Amino acid sequence: MILIADSGSTKTEWALVSKNETDLFKTSGMNPYFVTTNELLKIKEILLKSVNNKIVTNIYFFGAGCNSTEKKNVIEDFLNKTFPDSKIEIESDLLGAAKALFGKNNGIAVILGTGASSGYFNGNEITFKTESLGYILGDEGSGTYIGKHFITNLLYGNFSKEIENNFKNEFGIWKPEILENVYSKANANKYLASFTYFIKENIKNKQVKAIVENAFDDLITNHLLKYPEIQNTKVGFVGSIANVFSEILFERCNVHNIKIQLIVAKPI
Repeated sequence: MILIADSGSTKTEWALVSKNETDLFKTSGMNPYFVTTNELLKIKEILLKSVNNKIVTNIYFFGAGCNSTEKKNVIEDFLNKTFPDSKIEIESDLLGAAKALFGKNNGIAVILGTGASSGYFNGNEITFKTESLGYILGDEGSGTYIGKHFITNLLYGNFSKEIENNFKNEFGIWKPEILENVYSKANANKYLASFTYFIKENIKNKQVKAIVENAFDDLITNHLLKYPEIQNTKVGFVGSIANVFSEILFERCNVHNIKIQLIVAKPI
């Protein structure tokens, strides 16, 4: 059997594939920049239970944060200990997204989930990509980026009382709890991205919609427009944020004459 993984910072989608069937399951995210030893132990339990003693010959892992030998080794060591007899290949989630979007054809692949990344795919590999600075300095257009700017404007009092009251009723928290989660607890990126569901529920509010529009404009300005001939190149998006806010994403790309060929919520 073959085990395929598409891993982000928040969750990992797994597919256990044989000639006759495909079993799908999820674990938490395995970004090597953030994942803890305790989280990996829990993931190992789920993997072994899901595989259920079946023989896994090959593992293909496409993951966020797997962009250097050092970080790839973190995941490879974990998988080797979990499946010692399997052949393991680890690549970036961006390459996995590009293969899901374009197959063996060329195009620009963009991931918009908890984090964000993009790259030009020549049908075989990623040959060019813009600089990625992570969720504190970059990740424009991502769930973390949108959530961060929403929370900033909320706490500054820039939204209407209606939005403020809706937020308090939904979450029952305010500045002290938010700041504690952002500055004193782990996984601030996932915490900030978690507010995108509330943003989607209130997207008809012009102020809220503007947060998403500005986030996508920042993505386009800082990343997409840096690809030569992007107006004449296939562009595809993968990820929950691209899927949930697809209407706004289409609108903002059209403003810049960028034509989206395809949006896929999940590569697997």
